[in-house]
Amino acid sequence: MSTQNLTNDEVDHIKQIFNQFDKNKNGSIDKKELYTLSIALNNQLSPAELQDFMSAFDKDNSSSISWEEFIDYWSSM
Repeated sequence: MSTQNLTNDEVDHIKQIFNQFDKNKNGSIDKKELYTLSIALNNQLSPAELQDFMSAFDKDNSSSISWEEFIDYWSSM
């Protein structure tokens, strides 16, 4: 996990977002939770867009986004 480009406050804020959408609290965001996130952000994703997002985040191809994958994605922005 690389957070070198983020302040502690930014990491805390990103963690809050992650936790908000990890509805079942299993430490990862699955495709259904990601879809719910997109609706909450008023940017509903099409099935193709949803797959693109999963591909961008899910580096280990587990069909879910771990905290490490989530923070690594935001750290690279």
